[in-house]
Amino acid sequence: MPRMLRAALPVLLVASFGCNRNPPAPGDAGPPVVRPAPESAPGSRGGPPPLAPGVTVDGRAVWVGPRPVLPPLGTNPSVESVCGRTVPDPSVRVGPEGGVADVVVWVDGPPEPGDPSAPAPVVVLDQRACVYVPPVLAARAGSTLRLRNSDPLTHTVHGVAGGQTVFNVAMPLERMELSRPLPAKPGVVEIRCDVHPWMRATVRTFDHPRFTTTDASGRFRLASVPGGEVEMHAWHPRLGERVVRVRVGEGGAHVDFDFRGEG
Repeated sequence: MPRMLRAALPVLLVASFGCNRNPPAPGDAGPPVVRPAPESAPGSRGGPPPLAPGVTVDGRAVWVGPRPVLPPLGTNPSVESVCGRTVPDPSVRVGPEGGVADVVVWVDGPPEPGDPSAPAPVVVLDQRACVYVPPVLAARAGSTLRLRNSDPLTHTVHGVAGGQTVFNVAMPLERMELSRPLPAKPGVVEIRCDVHPWMRATVRTFDHPRFTTTDASGRFRLASVPGGEVEMHAWHPRLGERVVRVRVGEGGAHVDFDFRGEG
């Protein structure tokens, strides 16, 4: 073998074994492995933020004494063909068994701004048979109010908070829908129709999620109420506010609110 070839042979053998090195045994350090990031857990984005742990309080708003008799509200000739000469007054609704509808019930607590990436909850105010339905709404401050016109008539929706107009829109088409933001500050928004002055509604807004409204039978169910001594509030735009202190245990609690006449 020539002398030059004998000198190069060790270099070739080292290079050959280096290129065919066995992979590292299990447990040996190897190159870093890059894996895709796991998807977010269901519910981590989108939807309202979960409420704080708590229990459920249920109850009822009850009318005490003779049932109220509200005369119907007169309309005007421009709507008689659709809504009639009068419409029922929805401002105080008491059911056959004395339950008061449209009462806003809540438990106070610290403000909860929520997840800024979550979509804002939406409440719906309909214009149906020349009245606002429902006449009382509860919503998060800064959330969206969806307006709907179910009548083949032109209505307007004029929202006022603290004496200032927050929105005022005309809705001339049947089945028309629009959305308007509610004020960021909690409070009361009065709704009226500038074309049909007997049409009225109220929106009560909160900076926390611990609120609800009573149904047609006066019943309510409020979840995620913190345990211990709490103040339960019940409010109606014509009947005023009632406050009851109640101890909420592990099994929840039941609270009845009595209403009589205007507050």
